[in-house]
Amino acid sequence: MEKITKIIETFNYEELMDLKKQLKEGNLNSTVEKKLERFKNLNKVCPVCNSPVGEEGLTLTFGPSDFRKRALFDGVDCLEYFLYKIRK
Repeated sequence: MEKITKIIETFNYEELMDLKKQLKEGNLNSTVEKKLERFKNLNKVCPVCNSPVGEEGLTLTFGPSDFRKRALFDGVDCLEYFLYKIRK
């Protein structure tokens, strides 16, 4: 929080008003949520080759609408292999 406080102290009036507007509209919340989601993905492992999935990973959401599943892959080759196996 100290970092954020230091950054806010450098803002001029217009930047503070814009920040206040962004907070009210919830835009900053969605930005923080997206960043947190990327951190979650850093600890994920590809289900095909068991290598770590980084920020460049691919996400596949599948399953019926009431029971969605999500798989993260480290590359297109693993995604294609996974889809091939699902079709069989």
